Amino acid sequence: MFSYRHSFHAGNHGDVLKHICQMMLINKLKEKDKGFEYFDTHSGAGVYDLQSQEALKTLEFKQGIERLAIDKNSHVLVNQYHELVTAYQKFNQYPGSPEIAKSLLREQDKLTLMEWHPQEVKNLKQNLNGKNISIHHRDGFEGLIALTPPALKRGLVLIDPPYELESEYEQVLQTVCKVHKRWATGIFAIWYPLISERKTDENSFSTTNSKLGKSQSLITSLSQQPFKNLLNIELCVTSPSDFGGMYGSGMVIINAPWQLDVNMEKSLQQITPLLAQDSGASFKVEWLIEG
Repeated sequence: MFSYRHSFHAGNHGDVLKHICQMMLINKLKEKDKGFEYFDTHSGAGVYDLQSQEALKTLEFKQGIERLAIDKNSHVLVNQYHELVTAYQKFNQYPGSPEIAKSLLREQDKLTLMEWHPQEVKNLKQNLNGKNISIHHRDGFEGLIALTPPALKRGLVLIDPPYELESEYEQVLQTVCKVHKRWATGIFAIWYPLISERKTDENSFSTTNSKLGKSQSLITSLSQQPFKNLLNIELCVTSPSDFGGMYGSGMVIINAPWQLDVNMEKSLQQITPLLAQDSGASFKVEWLIEG
């Protein structure tokens, strides 16, 4: 249960997609002066050492952030992300989603972080602090249900579990649906992996054993809910392989703000060729529920 450490994967192509999307959502919330609350259900350590034993074992950041050669014509959000990441790379570090959120939030905003791994929550508390930051050593699914709706009516939830357990896909669905009923105005951003070939044509949690099948079942189930809107974004850096492995990832957004689709498409047009590992690299931005 406590085997997953994001330090093995920090700065990979999944992080690039997730964190560009996260920054774009926070920027949209900041367009209004009134404060909002940011929730991170699986916070990890907050900041990662790219020279750590874990990072050097996989070298996944070399297929992610190290491929981002940004020029003056890049989308403003891609430039913002690259500028932020570069500041940490100078110290051989990569900022996780809690650190990115901290760097963007204002005095009137709140940051609520949850992490269940005993060592990671210690690292998180060492790496992040501040009067508007609340760190909880608890299961992120349980914590999100317990801590919502927040006093601040506006807000963003980032959900990106490790998906090591097959039950986590269904936990995401159940948790989001339960919280959304009580906090319908919140923005929910859910990251999911695209791993290996799908092993069955059945599209349900109970009948598919592949992680790709589980991801697709999660998206299908979310698209059947009574949300105002639902936007799906995927980035594939290579073609699916018979040998398995993560060939891409996605973000599905509930209550996606205006023009998120347009801006993410422009960003992905620029970063997909940079992250591409072969001719199979691609991206898509699609509305599953149009509001």
